[in-house]
Amino acid sequence: MTQEKELHRYYARLRTKFIAIIFFIAFIPLILLGGTTYYHYSATVKEKIRKELKLIAKNRKDTIDLFLNDRANSLSVLAYTHTFDYLGKKENLHNVFQLLKMVDSAFQDMGVINSNGKQVAYIGPYHLTGKQYSQTEWFKAVMKKNVYISDVFLGFRKVPHFIIAVKRIENGKPWILRTTIDINMINHFMCTALLGKHGADAYILSREGTYQISTADNDLILTKSEFKMPSVFRGIKEMEGCHGEKALICAIAWLKNNDWLMVIEQDLKYELSPMVRVKNTALSIFIISSLIIIISTILITKRVFARLEKVDREKSQLSEQLVRSDRLAAIGKLASGIAHEINNPLAVISEKAGWIGDLLTEEDVKNSPNYSELIKSTEDIKKHVKRGKKVISRLMGFARKEEVVYGNVDINSVLDETHDFLNKKAIYQNIAIMKEFHEDLPSIVTDGAQLQQVFINIVNNAIDAINKDGVIRLITKGRDGGVLIAIADTGPGMPEEVQEKIFNPFFTTKPVGKGTGLGLSTSYGIVEKLGGHLTVESEVGKGTTFYITLPPSCEQKTKG
Repeated sequence: MTQEKELHRYYARLRTKFIAIIFFIAFIPLILLGGTTYYHYSATVKEKIRKELKLIAKNRKDTIDLFLNDRANSLSVLAYTHTFDYLGKKENLHNVFQLLKMVDSAFQDMGVINSNGKQVAYIGPYHLTGKQYSQTEWFKAVMKKNVYISDVFLGFRKVPHFIIAVKRIENGKPWILRTTIDINMINHFMCTALLGKHGADAYILSREGTYQISTADNDLILTKSEFKMPSVFRGIKEMEGCHGEKALICAIAWLKNNDWLMVIEQDLKYELSPMVRVKNTALSIFIISSLIIIISTILITKRVFARLEKVDREKSQLSEQLVRSDRLAAIGKLASGIAHEINNPLAVISEKAGWIGDLLTEEDVKNSPNYSELIKSTEDIKKHVKRGKKVISRLMGFARKEEVVYGNVDINSVLDETHDFLNKKAIYQNIAIMKEFHEDLPSIVTDGAQLQQVFINIVNNAIDAINKDGVIRLITKGRDGGVLIAIADTGPGMPEEVQEKIFNPFFTTKPVGKGTGLGLSTSYGIVEKLGGHLTVESEVGKGTTFYITLPPSCEQKTKG
């Protein structure tokens, strides 16, 4: 029993290790392949987005810088080809503005400001003639720089706009020609920079981080951005980061002589959506493949290891039977020699004990005060000689290969005889032998005499095990054309280590002098010789049951 459990645990551990190794071998390459493929695909897609975004940012930078420089140059040409007095007249300024609008629609209005900051002439949608700009930032800046492009501001009109202003010195006095540029033109340039319509944004920030242009929301203009302003650099930079829950790729560039920062953002969620679909598809394939690998591995290994365990168990049982057979053969030879050596002294002792008994019957000896003790001693000698001869007879029977006498045997009748033979002994010890026979039990071809020896040995052992007050059940059933006999007792039972040795020759649990240890080993040999099997089940404190299975015909099995 213990050996079978150990074998089962061994194969369970081995199966677990085998499954773990298969999973490791199967999943590690699969995970590495999937992870590497996804990583390189993701890196390739992101690199493509970066390159496209960087290229678009460069084009937008060049376009916006060119747009602003062209408008500043156009305004400079007008200022240096016309005098202050000429443009200071509204009708002349109107004519010049109309000609300029025909060429370029980006100009929204035009004004002439004198050296004191007063707008002396204005053409546009607002009433700004006579407005004073001497205290404004842009006026102070253009007086210093000659040409000035402002940041977006509200001004007198309270509408976000930016201006281009040119200073000209005429007859020693400066004057300014200014125009307002439509910020929607810049917004249009920015919108064409977007890679996709979803999750994309482009905007321009001042050096202070204030929105100048925003494609996403015009309400953001002139509000403070959370974008971390970088130091001035040349060309285009791209960067990857997060804004809230968004993963973004950005391209940034400085515009307008490094006064404006252009930012083009692309939400990776939308641009990488094909990659996400690929990832989900790959993940689904991985999960399905994993389930197939897991299920098939478990089923196959379970089946294979169950088969291996069965083969190993059968091999172990066969090995045990071979060892037991070799042991029985060796002990049989030893028993034969011992029996011959002891038989002769026993015969002499028996003869001498008889002769002493005859001498004790004479009248002179009868008068001896120790006569009764002498008679009792001679009887004891004869008794123990007989007991010794029985042991020798068992040894001889164990040693020699007795011939099997085949015949039709009614197992119920054999058990009835066994019951009758041992019932008196059982009753004396207050043990009930119960018969539970199957009525239509098939008759089998076997050796009834040897079977009765087996039954007597087992029942006798059961009586000795119970000692007093118990029950022994004799049970018969039909099985596969043969017979199953169960002999169950309510004795103390046996632990597993005893069960493993119970059929070994000379193994006994009885006190010294009360058992030879040959009964069960002889019974086991008889049952195996008759083509059957003898097994035992026992639990400490609950009792023991011996099972004897016999084929329909021992003779046919033996001949086959």
